[in-house]
Order: sequence, then C-alpha cells, then structure tokens
Amino acid sequence: MKKIITLAMLAVATMSASAQTTYNLFSPTDCDADGWLWLNTQAKIDRYVGKINEDAYTVDPNGKVIQLAFANITPDYPETVADPEAYGVDTQGYTILDEGVNKDECIKGAIVLAPASAQMSTNGGCLVLNLPSCATIDLLLSSEASMLARTLMLSPTNGIDNDNSTGEDKWTGDTKAIYSKATLFGKLHAAGQFTWTGIESLHNGNNGDLNFKSESPVYFALQNCHKYPIYVHAIRITTPKQETVGIQENIANKQERNAYYNLAGQRMTSPVKGINIIAGKKVIK
Repeated sequence: MKKIITLAMLAVATMSASAQTTYNLFSPTDCDADGWLWLNTQAKIDRYVGKINEDAYTVDPNGKVIQLAFANITPDYPETVADPEAYGVDTQGYTILDEGVNKDECIKGAIVLAPASAQMSTNGGCLVLNLPSCATIDLLLSSEASMLARTLMLSPTNGIDNDNSTGEDKWTGDTKAIYSKATLFGKLHAAGQFTWTGIESLHNGNNGDLNFKSESPVYFALQNCHKYPIYVHAIRITTPKQETVGIQENIANKQERNAYYNLAGQRMTSPVKGINIIAGKKVIK
C-alpha cells in the first residue's frame, strides 16, 4: 500500500511540475541569463519590433511580436520609437543631461512610448505585444516623471482608442482597459526605474475574470497616459507551451541551414536523442 501511495504522489508531483512549465518566447541567444530581452541593439530591434496596423489603429496579428503604436494626438500623431541609443533615466528620475545624474545608472536602449497630450490623458503611445500564448509578462521601465499608464487587451478588429471596458456585457472581443494607473492617486510607479512583474494577472473591476494568461493568441498593450515619455528597456515573456517564434525569426534573419535546436530553442551542434528542430529551407521536427 505504501508503494502504491508513493507512486501516486510521484505521479501527481510530476503532473503538477509539467503544468507549471513555461518557455521563453524570445530566442535564448538574444536574452540574458534571467530571460530578459534588452532592446539595446539594432539587430534585436529589427528581429522582434515592428508597427501596428496604423491605418486601422489596431494590433497586426500577422506582424512582429513587439509592435509600436503612435500617440493618437492630432495633427502630428507623435511616433513611438525603438532606439538602441536612447537613454532612460537613473533610479532617481534624472535624465542623462541633468546635473547630478548618475550616468552609470541610466539604461541605454529602449522603446520610447510617445507622451500623451496631457497628464491623465489616454491617448499616448503604446507598446503592443502580439503573443501566440502567454504565461507571464514582465517589463523594465523608466521615466523622469510619475508613470501614468494603463494596460489594454486588444482585438485585431477594434481600434486601440475604442475602449469597451464598462457596461453589463462581458468581454466580447473589443478593446478593454485591463489595468489602469493613470491618475495622481493611482500612478503605476514614481519617477525612476521600475521592474514590473506579474502583469499577466492584472485585471479591472468590470471584468475581473479577464487577464493576459492564455493558451491561444492574446494581444497586450501598455499605453502612456502622461506628458512625459516612458522608456521600455527590457521585456520578458514566457508562454505555457513551446512556441517557435524566436527560432523561426533567427533562421529568417541569419539564413541558417542545417541548424539544430532543442525544444527550449537552444542551438546544438548536432542532433541528439529525442525531439530535434532542424532548420534548413524549412523548419521540421
């Protein structure tokens, strides 16, 4: 009886461990030891960053994993940009040009979210994540002012500026404000630097059962709601199942042939026993 109970407990433990397994969406060769993708080289920006569908002001489900959305402010529509040479601020909120700044603490390389038209306005630039699935979302941010922002769940058919978060109906596929910290009394973080984790679990009061955890495609946006830029220096995304976005994009950019990868996306010099991903003119297992 003891043996049977022990085997049953081991089986449950194995199933539990399997259920908790997550995978880094980005190629391991582009990330640091902790899984962060730092936006500090043009090569990484070219590989992963693109633009939304600007004509419709929606996420592009066929576009890059990371997408940029302009601030919806007439007549100029300020751009959100990705720049490996852009400096954020130090831990106290000082820019690289300020007197007394600790320049060693200013992080280089960022997506710069275009400012909103005014403090607490919901028309600033956005970071958009076009995710095939999602287990976790973490961001490293900096700003010279209090960070006022909101996260949105997007739909490919509904504009970023069309927020249907309120009302009696539950989620119908339209844009929803999932989490909002866009007022003086509800800021996301003070000036300086902010490592923001657990974003995938956030929700709002109107749709408390909705968050970004998903086995299927989900579209995330972080929108700037202040008149100062927000710098996104690093992104860490994990998925609940093995996705091959990083592997495929590396192959497409480097034009590699006969390259071998394991299921974690790590490059190998030759095939090993088990399942291998072989990159030639096409990707096969």
